[in-house]
Amino acid sequence: MAGQLVLVVGPSGAGKDSVLNAARERFRGNRNVVFPRRFVTRLSQAAAEDHVSLTEMEFAIAVADEAFALWWRAHGNFYGIGRSIEGDLAAGAAVAVNCSREAIGEAIERFASVKVVEITAPVDVLVSRIVNRGRESAEQARERVSRRVADYPAGIVVTRIINDGALDRAVGEFCAILEDAIAHKGRGPFDGKDQEKDRDDDGRGLIIVEHL
Repeated sequence: MAGQLVLVVGPSGAGKDSVLNAARERFRGNRNVVFPRRFVTRLSQAAAEDHVSLTEMEFAIAVADEAFALWWRAHGNFYGIGRSIEGDLAAGAAVAVNCSREAIGEAIERFASVKVVEITAPVDVLVSRIVNRGRESAEQARERVSRRVADYPAGIVVTRIINDGALDRAVGEFCAILEDAIAHKGRGPFDGKDQEKDRDDDGRGLIIVEHL
């Protein structure tokens, strides 16, 4: 049975890369969980995501050659996921990708089993984290997190992690999601049967299942 594509979305400052990096370490050596490198039209930086840098021309050529399983544009850059994930999914692996909301619809059309995980935090926490990066003022950061984002496809089930406390808590919740993806292959994004129950959000990192 095919594996599951786990799309990780959320606002700037939510800690998506931190959660993904920690989860990658926890699953190191486990072939059932794959964290593919993204192809991005920006230079690699030691403190940032480990990605493959492409020029916009190189990226356009790759799109024309159908080299990506999924690609999108966000924040002035192009992002792509190589087609190697198709083999990983066919082998039954869970594939975790830092993604844009705008790419969810296409992912659902292209892949049989997709799960959406939103990592987020209260606005003040997001603003503080962005400012601490040293590239934006508090006003710019607040403007960034206040921008309207694309709606989720109608009827999709979103699993939300509130990452406003200890990183280990959010990482543990996310790793549990990946373990569930391995154990229950072949589920689609509109299938709510895999959730035992909805849980109230106490703001401390619980997973909340929302039928949006």
